[in-house]
Amino acid sequence: MLSKQVSFIVDSRGHRQAAVVPIDIFDELMALQKALQESRPGERELYHFHVKGAVASGYPVGQRQQPGFMLLGGSTLVAEQADSLREAVIDLRQSLLAKGLLVVEAPGYRLTEDYLFNSPSLAASLVAGNNRSGLDAWRNETGFSLKTSGFGKKE
Repeated sequence: MLSKQVSFIVDSRGHRQAAVVPIDIFDELMALQKALQESRPGERELYHFHVKGAVASGYPVGQRQQPGFMLLGGSTLVAEQADSLREAVIDLRQSLLAKGLLVVEAPGYRLTEDYLFNSPSLAASLVAGNNRSGLDAWRNETGFSLKTSGFGKKE
């Protein structure tokens, strides 16, 4: 029977320089390393929002209790704005248009590059053209909202 013990090669000062591991542990480490190399750096679970013909995707960023939201370039936005839309969202839309980050693309707008919002709600409101709860609007591939996925919960 093989030992599951890991041994170390140490230098004259007692600092670990190398590890000697059983082959089954080595094989597991190599499989894990391969899996990590095959996934893209920064790959995250995507959340989507479809409203009035607009299709947007992105992912939460930062703390689970109060996440920001990265809206991916290529996402489309509704052209119309509700009269009740918050002034901050209206100003942001105008700013993004002025910077060329939003372009007119019938029937609405298209985001030209990834853009980080300070909240999922701000991103959802910009996409929909009306006030939205981002924790409810953004859903993953299996249909779970950010809220259902544990985002926005106070500990």
